[in-house]
Amino acid sequence: MKLSEQEKLQSLVAELRTLEVYFNEINNRESLLVRAIMESRAALEAIRGFPSTETSDLLVPIGGGIFIEASAKPPEKLLVSIGADVVIEKTKDGTISFLEDRIKELENAISKLEAQKEELARRINSNRAAINVLLEKQRKTQ
Repeated sequence: MKLSEQEKLQSLVAELRTLEVYFNEINNRESLLVRAIMESRAALEAIRGFPSTETSDLLVPIGGGIFIEASAKPPEKLLVSIGADVVIEKTKDGTISFLEDRIKELENAISKLEAQKEELARRINSNRAAINVLLEKQRKTQ
């Protein structure tokens, strides 16, 4: 195999490894976004299911699979984390709207990641094919 072909093979292998690492990172980000959507949907359903006129009994998780019983009056305002350790007060309807918007943003982010994954998969397959061609040439010349 010519030196330039050997260099090209090494370059393709290095690029393939980089692309595979990036592909795995995107998969991890996508998993985080899916969990965030599930959490937001669960919060949305909990808020929608909260009675508007009577006190409710709740189980509050305190960690380690342990819960305490609590009673809560219907919330007039909810505290919503908007990031960077900042919390704002919102009405029930405002919170529902906020969560619905967040879910849409997360779904859009997942769509963008899926498009990136498709492009990366195409490039990975292309690199693998080129590597196989170069390796086959190498085998034939030996």
